[in-house]
Amino acid sequence: MTWNIYQKPSFISDFIDLNKDIQKAVLNCLGDLEQDPITPRGNTIKPLQGFKNVYRYRLGDYRLIYAASKTAKAIQTLAIGPRGNIYEHFNYPGWDAPGAAAEFGPELANRKEFEIPADWIRPKSPEKERLPRKLTPRLLTKWRVDESYHGVLSRCLYAEDLVNLPEDEQVPDHVVMQVMDCLFATPVERIAGQPDYVLIDPQDLLRYAEGDLVGFLLRLDPQQEPLTRWALTGPTLVKGGPGSGKSTVALYRIRNLVEKHLQESGRLPKVLLTTYTNALINLSKSLLKQVLSDLLPAGERGRLPAEVRVSTIHKVAWQIVHERQPVRIAGDREMKEAMQAARFSLQPRALGEMAKLQTVNVLNRFRDDYLLEEFNWVIEGQNCRLEADYFAADRNGRGIAFPEAVRRAVWQLYQAFQLYLAENGLQTFGGLVQQALEVAQEGDEEAGWDYVIVDEAQDLPPAALSLAVELCRKPAGLFFTADANQSLYNRGFRWRNVHDKLQVAGRTRILRRNYRSTKQVALAAIQILEPLDYHDGEALEQLYVHSGPKPVIYAATGTQDQWLWIGQQIFQSARVLRLPASAAAVLVPSEKVGQPLARALREQGLSAKFMNSQQFDLDDPCVKVTTLHAAKGLEFPIVVVAHVEDGRLPSSIAAQDQEEVDAHLEEQRRLFFVGCTRAMRNLFVTYDRMIPSPFLARLDEQCWRQL
Repeated sequence: MTWNIYQKPSFISDFIDLNKDIQKAVLNCLGDLEQDPITPRGNTIKPLQGFKNVYRYRLGDYRLIYAASKTAKAIQTLAIGPRGNIYEHFNYPGWDAPGAAAEFGPELANRKEFEIPADWIRPKSPEKERLPRKLTPRLLTKWRVDESYHGVLSRCLYAEDLVNLPEDEQVPDHVVMQVMDCLFATPVERIAGQPDYVLIDPQDLLRYAEGDLVGFLLRLDPQQEPLTRWALTGPTLVKGGPGSGKSTVALYRIRNLVEKHLQESGRLPKVLLTTYTNALINLSKSLLKQVLSDLLPAGERGRLPAEVRVSTIHKVAWQIVHERQPVRIAGDREMKEAMQAARFSLQPRALGEMAKLQTVNVLNRFRDDYLLEEFNWVIEGQNCRLEADYFAADRNGRGIAFPEAVRRAVWQLYQAFQLYLAENGLQTFGGLVQQALEVAQEGDEEAGWDYVIVDEAQDLPPAALSLAVELCRKPAGLFFTADANQSLYNRGFRWRNVHDKLQVAGRTRILRRNYRSTKQVALAAIQILEPLDYHDGEALEQLYVHSGPKPVIYAATGTQDQWLWIGQQIFQSARVLRLPASAAAVLVPSEKVGQPLARALREQGLSAKFMNSQQFDLDDPCVKVTTLHAAKGLEFPIVVVAHVEDGRLPSSIAAQDQEEVDAHLEEQRRLFFVGCTRAMRNLFVTYDRMIPSPFLARLDEQCWRQL
């Protein structure tokens, strides 16, 4: 039985820095290690003293460092480099250092991966660190850096230059991070805590070095792997907290479904994968190409087959409806105009119109935003076609009880709202899904998909989930991933009430290992949810791969102090983590504070932009300043949640009903939790000490460092 090979990012960075002859020798070496990586063979393979399961393989003047697990029959490649400096690569005096450890496997939660020194929280003028190598065009070409970036990178002499490139020098984050990885040594503890990537074919390393491969697939852990094959005749639900690998499981499950279908029928199945955000579509497509590559005919490898589609459920709905009639979706401004017009249309026009007056008085108790959510998540979200449907709808989780009289008034408002949109040729996303659902229910089953995979299902209302069910030919082909704690609005529905074919009782599993955030970030974020009566406690019980510093809460003396402190933390965190400053995101309650904050960061010399949800561009090489809502579904190594202040987070509302106030506070608390869980390594929370948010009151020194 051959051993499985997994690779660390540190090894991949080393590999692309080698010349082609050494690269080919490494591939031969990996073929040898697949057979037996632990039996000493002369001076070729030796265990490294002071380590539990680390070995070195001799390739002339080069040394390949790897870890091996006998029980898992698995190899982790850690580093490759010249004999003279490979030990320095790990910042260790030698491989015989007492107490050193690079253990195989993800159980690293008790190890301190990285700490920001206390005196760096508000640093004085740090000395510039000169780059260890001159970034010449020849070297950058070897590292697969596009020629268009050679000029600006060649002018960088110090680490600070790479961390904070000028705003007009558009070098993408991933390019700067790649250069950083090739330039600087990575401590062995951090290498051990890096993710494992699957090496399906050793030739993939050459393809990656030559620029023909976008990236590598994450390795599944022993808890995730069974779920890719478990209950292949669904419907099936996998739950898990932030960063638990739900999306990775979904990708591998598609592979196993395709493999199973090919074995049984000899043809490719039709598979639909829906993801939460457009930003994840291209990444999912790229990774699926790798997942499926060895299952496809030789001439079709490297392409996503036509039978496999990756899309958002709203885009699927749009295409279904647009084939029959043109569709124009209402934007935020048009939705507000429709709401105002609907309210106006219900106003009494003459004395004695008591019914209208009562309706208006009922509706005046509720904000426009709350009622728009009611339309989206309850009326359209539960596919209410008639007033009676709305009377029967489950509003559990909405926070305010709606007796029949209130629902009747809201239904009248909704009808007027829809009439205004229709007269202007507009449609809501919720209405679009309803139309697509109606078409799918009347359609031909043979035109559907063999398998429908819904990632991040908690962000979809029941009607959208019902559409996913209807698009699948049989319930056996359904697979969902979800995390109820990240849902801002959709907290009340029960899976069994969504669709009679969606019965997941007894067919649900929970992922408990967090691969995104450090243990300290995750535990600190959990404290935010503790005051809530409703949260999914099972999904919060996690194991942690990464460890790091406690998140920091900074009480600023005024706005200018807050903005200055944020800029300093971004710069210092990026410098220590060996990342560009554009690896940071600043999350704010609203655009009103986001725009001036971005300007303040630019005045400090940081390239920063405010981006709303429509403008958001992950590839833009700048510090992303965006709203908490827009950051949902994303992740960043460095996150600052700014202006956590009373009136901003939670935002103030002009509500007369205490139930509505309570519902709003719960939603805002979850929003705070979602923002904090975007952080992978470093998390900072800032506020003006004169107006602290009530959400900060129960955050204690056990999980947070308070300044």
